[in-house]
Amino acid sequence: MTEHPRSGAPRDLRRANTAAALRSVLDEGPLPRADLAARLGLAQGTISRIVGPFVGAGVLRELPAMTGGGGRPRVPLDLAPAARLTVGLHIGRQRTSAGLVDLRGTVRAWLTHERGGPAAPEDLIPGAADLVRRLLAEAGGTPVLGIGAATGGWVDPVRGTVVDNEALGWRDVPLRALLTEATGQDTYVDSGARAHATAEVWFGRARTAGCSVHLFTGNVIDAAVAIGRRVHPGARFAAGTVAHLPVTGLDGTAGPGDTTAACACGRRGVLQAVATDSAVLAEATRRGLATGGEDGAPGGLPRLAALARQGDEAADGLLRARARHIGTAVTHLVELLDPDLVVLSGGVLAVPDHLEEVRRAAAERLGPSWDPEHVQPTALGAHSLAAASAALLLRAYYDDPLAFEDFG
Repeated sequence: MTEHPRSGAPRDLRRANTAAALRSVLDEGPLPRADLAARLGLAQGTISRIVGPFVGAGVLRELPAMTGGGGRPRVPLDLAPAARLTVGLHIGRQRTSAGLVDLRGTVRAWLTHERGGPAAPEDLIPGAADLVRRLLAEAGGTPVLGIGAATGGWVDPVRGTVVDNEALGWRDVPLRALLTEATGQDTYVDSGARAHATAEVWFGRARTAGCSVHLFTGNVIDAAVAIGRRVHPGARFAAGTVAHLPVTGLDGTAGPGDTTAACACGRRGVLQAVATDSAVLAEATRRGLATGGEDGAPGGLPRLAALARQGDEAADGLLRARARHIGTAVTHLVELLDPDLVVLSGGVLAVPDHLEEVRRAAAERLGPSWDPEHVQPTALGAHSLAAASAALLLRAYYDDPLAFEDFG
């Protein structure tokens, strides 16, 4: 889904052409210069002037020449992903996660700081900054572009502010300023769901989707909508707030807790009250399900998911009920937006078989004209939180590489 260069002033045109060339190599490479020029409608001399500095800086690499067919050998260009790195930082309710991420969105190193619960910004930021410093050391001499930082809830990426994160108890926290001051790194901030959606359209399942929706389930439940590669933030940067969507039983049962359970905001029968990690664990406790084991296995949702995978019917039933509620949310989003693709991430995938429960729940409501295969798990891998967060900065890099590179 490479965008073609724009017209405009010479300086702007150079920046636009450079961005289009690098995106083409990302999406379709390796590409010989002649093929790259043909795709972008540019002269080969222009392409050579664009890519030359990136080859010299090691961002692009020349592969062995393609021979045969007569004429001059053609030398394909490809990205050298490890030539530039980014730190992806995710701030959750229980832990802070960070990763060192390359130009293709691959996580190359991974660290976590287990906090065990919410923390005030002044208590949390030093631990996050320590993770960043350790990853910068891991990068060695490789240039690091900066930090992409994400957290749940309502985030204003322009001001770099967490407007409201109920799980952390944060309101109007200047996250970008705090991280930049603590680390000395340029920082891009957005919501976790929009970070995931950004990563999926650049590096994951949604690269060729015309319209995609990302639904994240954790201690917060958020969604994000992308048209092509542009994620819609909303007029107040509040798009994707789905925590208060209504839920009802699909088979006469209420699911985890009953659907009249109250959210912290006082609303009843909504997704936040029955489908977040904390809601599921509260119901597990109410039912007397063990969430920690004598074998030393961790408690919480990982333990509950492990029990379900081992065949524990009570744990499995509780998590399947949560998956049905997520299926209800998918139904609402599909009916509203009719996307090509719905991508899921977070706790609902802790038991892989429960993806089918989400699909079935949505299909029951949407009918036979809708294909359940339109719901897919994230393609970002085991460390998706870091990959998603880093994508906030990587998107900016591919939008305007010359804003990050100093070629003199």
